[in-house]
Amino acid sequence: MRLATIAPPVDAGAVETAHRPTPEAVRAQLERLRAHAFIGSDKLYAFLHFVVEEALAGRATTLKELVIGVELYGGVVEYDPRIDSAVRVEARRLRRKLAAYYAGPGREDAVIVSIPTGGYAPRFHQRQDSSPIAAEAAGAEPGMPVLAVLPFTALCVHEKAFAAGVTDEIIYAAERDAHLRVAPRAIMFQFRESRYSLDEVAAHAGSDLVLHGTIRRVQETRRVSVELSSRWGQVLWSDRIDIVGEGELDVQERMAQAILKRLPREALREGASRTPPD
Repeated sequence: MRLATIAPPVDAGAVETAHRPTPEAVRAQLERLRAHAFIGSDKLYAFLHFVVEEALAGRATTLKELVIGVELYGGVVEYDPRIDSAVRVEARRLRRKLAAYYAGPGREDAVIVSIPTGGYAPRFHQRQDSSPIAAEAAGAEPGMPVLAVLPFTALCVHEKAFAAGVTDEIIYAAERDAHLRVAPRAIMFQFRESRYSLDEVAAHAGSDLVLHGTIRRVQETRRVSVELSSRWGQVLWSDRIDIVGEGELDVQERMAQAILKRLPREALREGASRTPPD
Protein backbone atom coordinates (compact mmCIF):
# COMPACT_ATOMS: atom_id res chain seq x y z
CA MET A 1 0.00 0.00 0.00
CA ARG A 2 1.31 3.45 -0.91
CA LEU A 3 1.52 5.98 1.91
CA ALA A 4 -0.80 8.84 0.95
CA THR A 5 0.64 12.33 1.10
CA ILE A 6 -1.93 14.85 2.24
CA ALA A 7 -1.18 18.20 0.70
CA PRO A 8 -0.94 21.06 3.21
CA PRO A 9 -3.50 23.85 3.07
CA VAL A 10 -2.74 26.29 0.28
CA ASP A 11 -2.47 30.00 0.99
CA ALA A 12 -5.04 31.20 -1.54
CA GLY A 13 -3.72 34.76 -1.48
CA ALA A 14 -0.16 33.65 -2.14
CA VAL A 15 -1.24 31.38 -4.98
CA GLU A 16 -3.38 34.10 -6.55
CA THR A 17 -0.48 36.57 -6.43
CA ALA A 18 2.01 34.08 -7.84
CA HIS A 19 -0.17 33.33 -10.88
CA ARG A 20 -1.69 36.78 -11.44
CA PRO A 21 -0.92 38.29 -14.85
CA THR A 22 0.20 41.90 -15.19
CA PRO A 23 -2.34 44.60 -16.10
CA GLU A 24 -0.67 44.86 -19.52
CA ALA A 25 -1.16 41.13 -20.09
CA VAL A 26 -4.80 41.35 -19.01
CA ARG A 27 -5.47 44.23 -21.41
CA ALA A 28 -3.77 42.34 -24.23
CA GLN A 29 -6.02 39.36 -23.47
CA LEU A 30 -9.02 41.68 -23.46
CA GLU A 31 -8.16 42.75 -27.00
CA ARG A 32 -7.73 39.12 -27.99
CA LEU A 33 -11.16 38.32 -26.60
CA ARG A 34 -12.69 41.25 -28.47
CA ALA A 35 -11.19 40.05 -31.74
CA HIS A 36 -11.93 36.34 -31.39
CA ALA A 37 -14.85 35.86 -29.00
CA PHE A 38 -17.01 39.00 -29.14
CA ILE A 39 -17.35 39.73 -32.86
CA GLY A 40 -20.85 41.15 -33.29
CA SER A 41 -21.37 41.29 -29.50
CA ASP A 42 -20.40 44.89 -28.81
CA LYS A 43 -22.71 45.40 -25.83
CA LEU A 44 -21.53 42.21 -24.15
CA TYR A 45 -17.91 43.17 -24.74
CA ALA A 46 -18.62 46.62 -23.25
CA PHE A 47 -19.78 44.83 -20.08
CA LEU A 48 -16.55 42.81 -19.96
CA HIS A 49 -14.35 45.82 -20.71
CA PHE A 50 -16.00 47.90 -17.98
CA VAL A 51 -15.66 45.33 -15.18
CA VAL A 52 -12.08 44.45 -16.19
CA GLU A 53 -10.94 48.08 -16.21
CA GLU A 54 -12.67 48.75 -12.90
CA ALA A 55 -10.92 45.74 -11.35
CA LEU A 56 -7.54 46.79 -12.72
CA ALA A 57 -8.12 50.25 -11.23
CA GLY A 58 -8.63 48.68 -7.80
CA ARG A 59 -12.40 49.10 -7.71
CA ALA A 60 -13.45 45.44 -7.94
CA THR A 61 -15.36 45.62 -4.64
CA THR A 62 -17.61 48.37 -6.04
CA LEU A 63 -18.80 46.23 -8.95
CA LYS A 64 -22.41 45.81 -7.88
CA GLU A 65 -25.47 45.34 -10.05
CA LEU A 66 -26.61 48.95 -9.62
CA VAL A 67 -23.19 50.38 -10.51
CA ILE A 68 -22.96 48.32 -13.71
CA GLY A 69 -26.59 49.01 -14.58
CA VAL A 70 -26.23 52.78 -14.26
CA GLU A 71 -22.97 52.79 -16.24
CA LEU A 72 -24.05 50.50 -19.09
CA TYR A 73 -27.85 50.35 -19.15
CA GLY A 74 -28.98 53.64 -17.61
CA GLY A 75 -30.65 56.16 -19.88
CA VAL A 76 -33.40 58.64 -19.59
CA VAL A 77 -34.89 56.41 -16.91
CA GLU A 78 -32.38 55.49 -14.19
CA TYR A 79 -31.51 51.80 -13.93
CA ASP A 80 -33.39 50.06 -11.11
CA PRO A 81 -32.31 46.44 -10.33
CA ARG A 82 -35.65 45.81 -8.62
CA ILE A 83 -37.50 46.00 -11.95
CA ASP A 84 -34.71 45.53 -14.51
CA SER A 85 -32.73 42.28 -14.82
CA ALA A 86 -30.46 43.36 -17.71
CA VAL A 87 -27.24 43.14 -15.67
CA ARG A 88 -28.01 39.65 -14.35
CA VAL A 89 -29.04 38.36 -17.77
CA GLU A 90 -25.99 39.83 -19.52
CA ALA A 91 -23.66 38.51 -16.80
CA ARG A 92 -24.93 34.96 -17.43
CA ARG A 93 -24.42 35.42 -21.19
CA LEU A 94 -20.92 36.78 -20.56
CA ARG A 95 -19.93 33.81 -18.38
CA ARG A 96 -21.15 31.39 -21.08
CA LYS A 97 -19.31 33.31 -23.78
CA LEU A 98 -16.04 33.22 -21.85
CA ALA A 99 -16.49 29.52 -21.01
CA ALA A 100 -17.11 28.64 -24.66
CA TYR A 101 -14.06 30.62 -25.79
CA TYR A 102 -11.69 29.03 -23.29
CA ALA A 103 -13.09 25.59 -24.12
CA GLY A 104 -12.36 26.15 -27.81
CA PRO A 105 -10.07 28.65 -29.54
CA GLY A 106 -8.74 30.05 -26.27
CA ARG A 107 -7.92 26.81 -24.49
CA GLU A 108 -4.17 27.50 -24.74
CA ASP A 109 -4.30 31.26 -24.04
CA ALA A 110 -1.83 32.29 -21.36
CA VAL A 111 -4.23 34.65 -19.54
CA ILE A 112 -7.65 33.53 -18.32
CA VAL A 113 -10.37 36.08 -17.59
CA SER A 114 -13.40 34.80 -15.69
CA ILE A 115 -16.34 36.19 -13.75
CA PRO A 116 -17.27 33.79 -10.93
CA THR A 117 -20.93 33.28 -10.22
CA GLY A 118 -22.31 35.19 -7.27
CA GLY A 119 -20.71 38.50 -8.22
CA TYR A 120 -19.50 40.72 -11.04
CA ALA A 121 -15.81 41.19 -10.16
CA PRO A 122 -13.57 39.46 -12.73
CA ARG A 123 -10.63 37.21 -11.90
CA PHE A 124 -7.37 37.06 -13.84
CA HIS A 125 -5.18 33.99 -13.86
CA GLN A 126 -1.92 33.09 -15.58
CA ARG A 127 -2.33 29.61 -16.99
CA GLN A 128 0.27 27.10 -15.83
CA ASP A 129 1.89 25.47 -18.84
CA SER A 130 2.38 22.24 -16.89
CA SER A 131 -1.27 21.17 -17.15
CA PRO A 132 -1.43 19.79 -20.72
CA ILE A 133 2.22 18.76 -20.64
CA ALA A 134 1.78 16.71 -17.49
CA ALA A 135 -1.32 15.06 -18.90
CA GLU A 136 0.45 13.96 -22.07
CA ALA A 137 3.60 12.90 -20.21
CA ALA A 138 1.61 10.52 -18.04
CA GLY A 139 1.15 8.27 -21.06
CA ALA A 140 -2.59 8.69 -21.25
CA GLU A 141 -4.60 7.42 -24.17
CA PRO A 142 -4.60 10.09 -26.93
CA GLY A 143 -7.84 11.95 -27.40
CA MET A 144 -9.11 11.45 -23.85
CA PRO A 145 -10.44 14.60 -22.17
CA VAL A 146 -8.57 16.14 -19.25
CA LEU A 147 -10.13 15.50 -15.82
CA ALA A 148 -9.89 18.04 -13.00
CA VAL A 149 -10.36 16.57 -9.51
CA LEU A 150 -11.61 19.26 -7.16
CA PRO A 151 -10.67 18.94 -3.48
CA PHE A 152 -13.51 16.94 -1.95
CA THR A 153 -15.60 18.74 0.67
CA ALA A 154 -15.81 17.37 4.21
CA LEU A 155 -19.29 17.83 5.70
CA CYS A 156 -17.75 17.57 9.17
CA VAL A 157 -14.94 19.88 10.27
CA HIS A 158 -12.82 17.06 11.70
CA GLU A 159 -12.89 15.22 8.33
CA LYS A 160 -11.13 17.95 6.31
CA ALA A 161 -7.73 16.25 6.37
CA PHE A 162 -9.34 12.95 5.39
CA ALA A 163 -11.12 14.60 2.41
CA ALA A 164 -7.83 16.14 1.27
CA GLY A 165 -6.22 12.70 1.42
CA VAL A 166 -9.00 11.16 -0.69
CA THR A 167 -8.51 13.90 -3.30
CA ASP A 168 -4.77 13.22 -3.37
CA GLU A 169 -5.37 9.46 -3.74
CA ILE A 170 -7.78 9.99 -6.66
CA ILE A 171 -5.28 12.20 -8.50
CA TYR A 172 -2.45 9.75 -7.80
CA ALA A 173 -4.44 6.79 -9.15
CA ALA A 174 -5.81 8.73 -12.13
CA GLU A 175 -2.30 9.79 -13.16
CA ARG A 176 -1.44 6.10 -13.54
CA ASP A 177 -4.56 5.15 -15.49
CA ALA A 178 -3.82 4.84 -19.21
CA HIS A 179 -7.42 5.80 -19.99
CA LEU A 180 -7.33 9.09 -18.08
CA ARG A 181 -5.63 12.45 -18.31
CA VAL A 182 -5.69 14.48 -15.14
CA ALA A 183 -4.85 18.05 -14.11
CA PRO A 184 -1.92 18.21 -11.62
CA ARG A 185 -2.63 18.45 -7.89
CA ALA A 186 -0.61 21.69 -7.67
CA ILE A 187 -3.33 23.36 -9.71
CA MET A 188 -6.31 21.66 -8.11
CA PHE A 189 -5.44 22.30 -4.47
CA GLN A 190 -5.62 26.04 -5.20
CA PHE A 191 -9.39 25.62 -5.03
CA ARG A 192 -9.41 24.23 -1.51
CA GLU A 193 -11.47 26.42 0.84
CA SER A 194 -12.35 28.90 -1.93
CA ARG A 195 -15.36 29.92 -4.01
CA TYR A 196 -15.34 28.96 -7.66
CA SER A 197 -17.50 28.11 -10.65
CA LEU A 198 -16.93 24.88 -12.57
CA ASP A 199 -16.12 26.72 -15.80
CA GLU A 200 -13.52 28.76 -13.89
CA VAL A 201 -11.94 25.58 -12.51
CA ALA A 202 -11.89 23.98 -15.96
CA ALA A 203 -10.35 27.07 -17.55
CA HIS A 204 -7.59 27.28 -14.94
CA ALA A 205 -6.81 23.57 -15.14
CA GLY A 206 -7.13 23.25 -18.92
CA SER A 207 -9.70 20.50 -18.34
CA ASP A 208 -12.87 19.29 -20.05
CA LEU A 209 -14.45 17.60 -17.01
CA VAL A 210 -14.61 18.16 -13.27
CA LEU A 211 -14.89 15.44 -10.60
CA HIS A 212 -16.12 16.68 -7.23
CA GLY A 213 -17.88 15.36 -4.17
CA THR A 214 -18.61 15.43 -0.44
CA ILE A 215 -17.54 13.14 2.40
CA ARG A 216 -19.21 12.48 5.74
CA ARG A 217 -18.70 9.96 8.52
CA VAL A 218 -21.11 8.07 10.75
CA GLN A 219 -19.27 5.87 13.28
CA GLU A 220 -17.03 3.54 11.24
CA THR A 221 -18.65 4.29 7.88
CA ARG A 222 -17.54 7.05 5.56
CA ARG A 223 -19.86 7.98 2.72
CA VAL A 224 -18.72 9.81 -0.41
CA SER A 225 -21.24 11.39 -2.80
CA VAL A 226 -19.46 12.07 -6.07
CA GLU A 227 -20.36 13.78 -9.36
CA LEU A 228 -18.72 14.05 -12.76
CA SER A 229 -19.67 17.32 -14.46
CA SER A 230 -18.96 19.04 -17.72
CA ARG A 231 -17.08 22.32 -17.46
CA TRP A 232 -20.47 24.11 -17.61
CA GLY A 233 -21.98 22.23 -14.68
CA GLN A 234 -23.97 19.58 -16.55
CA VAL A 235 -23.99 16.42 -14.39
CA LEU A 236 -22.80 13.45 -16.47
CA TRP A 237 -22.62 10.82 -13.73
CA SER A 238 -23.10 10.56 -9.98
CA ASP A 239 -22.78 7.86 -7.35
CA ARG A 240 -22.70 7.25 -3.62
CA ILE A 241 -20.16 4.91 -2.03
CA ASP A 242 -19.83 3.69 1.56
CA ILE A 243 -16.47 2.50 2.90
CA VAL A 244 -16.18 0.89 6.34
CA GLY A 245 -12.90 0.91 8.25
CA GLU A 246 -10.78 2.68 10.86
CA GLY A 247 -7.39 2.99 9.16
CA GLU A 248 -7.54 6.37 7.42
CA LEU A 249 -4.85 5.69 4.80
CA ASP A 250 -6.43 2.38 3.86
CA VAL A 251 -9.93 3.87 3.66
CA GLN A 252 -8.69 6.82 1.56
CA GLU A 253 -7.05 4.48 -0.93
CA ARG A 254 -10.06 2.14 -1.11
CA MET A 255 -12.43 5.06 -1.57
CA ALA A 256 -10.34 6.51 -4.42
CA GLN A 257 -10.10 3.14 -6.14
CA ALA A 258 -13.86 2.60 -5.85
CA ILE A 259 -14.62 6.01 -7.39
CA LEU A 260 -12.30 5.50 -10.37
CA LYS A 261 -13.52 1.92 -10.89
CA ARG A 262 -17.13 3.11 -11.15
CA LEU A 263 -16.33 6.16 -13.27
CA PRO A 264 -17.92 5.36 -16.67
CA ARG A 265 -15.55 5.86 -19.60
CA GLU A 266 -18.44 6.75 -21.91
CA ALA A 267 -19.33 9.68 -19.64
CA LEU A 268 -15.75 10.93 -19.90
CA ARG A 269 -15.89 10.92 -23.67
CA GLU A 270 -19.39 12.41 -23.75
CA GLY A 271 -18.38 15.28 -21.50
CA ALA A 272 -15.67 16.48 -23.84
CA SER A 273 -18.24 17.05 -26.60
CA ARG A 274 -20.76 18.96 -24.46
CA THR A 275 -21.47 22.57 -25.36
CA PRO A 276 -22.50 25.47 -23.09
CA PRO A 277 -26.18 25.37 -22.10
CA ASP A 278 -28.44 28.05 -23.56
